[in-house]
Amino acid sequence: MKKISKNLGFSLIELMVAVSVLGITLAYAMPSFSTWIQDSKTRTIAESLQNGIRIAQVEAVNKGRQVAFFVTTAQPSSSAAASTTGSNWGVRVVVPTQADADGYIQGAVLNGEGGSVVVTASAAEIRFNSIGRLTNSTSLVTYDIANPKGERSLRVVVSSSGSVRMCDPSKSIATAPDGC
Repeated sequence: MKKISKNLGFSLIELMVAVSVLGITLAYAMPSFSTWIQDSKTRTIAESLQNGIRIAQVEAVNKGRQVAFFVTTAQPSSSAAASTTGSNWGVRVVVPTQADADGYIQGAVLNGEGGSVVVTASAAEIRFNSIGRLTNSTSLVTYDIANPKGERSLRVVVSSSGSVRMCDPSKSIATAPDGC
């Protein structure tokens, strides 16, 4: 016959050791987790910018007219002023017609309240023509996305041919596929 043990469970000492180990592990991992969250916010904003630029490009082709993508500090609208820095983006038809109403197509808020990510553009506004190419005189337009609370910065680059690419400015394109 088997003897049944009456000691089923943990002792108080075993439980305190397990909680202490868990606490030390969490305290060690918390700074890395916080940095990871901030870097994820930076990437999300870079992807939002990239998507907005592509929306402007597609709308220009669909409408057969010039469409502008812009960064602004104001709420995105057809009358919002373009700026080289801002926390919002918008897309609008350059010369709206009756069918376009006020010309505003779409926009987004990048940071939200108390956001720490900073967007700096090399041009306040870029325009795409009816075949999806930039009409700006510069060959490249860049949008630098930086987060002082994180470790990673990103850049969205738009070439004169209309290609849109996200890259890491701290890496070289010669040595890394995601480099600038």
